[in-house]
Amino acid sequence: MTVKIAKLPLWLIALGTGSAVMGITLVTPALPIVAEELEVSAEKVQQLLTIYLFFLAIGQLIVGPLSDVFGRRFFFAIGSLLIGLAGTFAIFAKNIDLLIFYRAIQGLGAAACLSMGRTIINDFFDKVNASKAMATVQTIQAIVPMMSLSCGGALVFYTGWQGVMFLISIAGVIIFFGSFFLLPETNLDKIPHLKFTIVKESYIDVIKNRLFLLYLSVSSFQIGAFFALNSFIPYAYKELGSSALAFGIWFSLTPLAYLLGNIFNRFYMIKRGLEKAILIGCALSVFSVLLMAFLDLTNWQSPLRLAIPCIIFGFANGLTVANATIGGLNSVSKGVGTASGLIGSVTMIVGALSGALLIFFGADKSSLTGILGLLIMIIFSLWSSFQIYLANLKK
Repeated sequence: MTVKIAKLPLWLIALGTGSAVMGITLVTPALPIVAEELEVSAEKVQQLLTIYLFFLAIGQLIVGPLSDVFGRRFFFAIGSLLIGLAGTFAIFAKNIDLLIFYRAIQGLGAAACLSMGRTIINDFFDKVNASKAMATVQTIQAIVPMMSLSCGGALVFYTGWQGVMFLISIAGVIIFFGSFFLLPETNLDKIPHLKFTIVKESYIDVIKNRLFLLYLSVSSFQIGAFFALNSFIPYAYKELGSSALAFGIWFSLTPLAYLLGNIFNRFYMIKRGLEKAILIGCALSVFSVLLMAFLDLTNWQSPLRLAIPCIIFGFANGLTVANATIGGLNSVSKGVGTASGLIGSVTMIVGALSGALLIFFGADKSSLTGILGLLIMIIFSLWSSFQIYLANLKK
């Protein structure tokens, strides 16, 4: 349903949905430092990402259906409040278990902001304009991880990991007040009552939709691969002798490329069809990971060995993420909140599990292990994108 409301603050939507990624990219440069200061293993400190992603996934499964009944704006605001409060308490955490607990709360808050941001855009616009708006949001949102990676590296270098948590709490406060004063309610066709049978039927209807599952596959493996990349890439840069500050600067080029990919998508690729843009983006992703593997085998001792493939991967995601998300939401006739929650949840589960598995199999010690894991994920997304393209040709 397209909502007739005068104006939607896309920058606020971008900041809210970007909080989920910021909770990863800000923390990523701090992982080796947290492990050293709290005297824990790489596997243990990886839980700061894994648990965060797990609750980011579970939260969206819950918030999505609830927003079909109670509206979008309320959960967007509550989510940002949780991000702010958990970030504040995390500053004073004295052990890794308490820090992991606060990261779980941050994950729940980010889940609400991420799921509601997507759903609000789908409520507000028709399919074509929703894709353009989503691309615009992704363009603005790309600045968040770009800044948070470089700022995260600098904060870790100068203030330790506590500075990272402080910045996350400030972002949560800004989103919270913005949602109350600037964000309209876009769900004008709410479900009258919350019943388990309605939620169950909504999930069943969505899961039975083959086209939705294909879009879901692309979205989950593309975004999940980015999250998995975050699990081992700081260790890969550390092997090359890069400091946390240098890592933050080099890896911030990835969201910069994502920004450029979204701009290119917004003004060029969307006109040629979402399906074609998704297919090209997935093909570029496969190329980037193959290039990363090749450069790793050459043993080239330069940060460019990692930066160049990551830049290509970021650009490729700019062509796929917004289009796959809107394509998935538009492929369902009802239960858009449920579909949005499912997209976000599966994406985070894939990212969390793949990141944990890569570290378990030694990706923190051998980057080639992590690269091979990424390649498997990206090949699945390429296959799904080809199926989507074929389905569109049949129409």
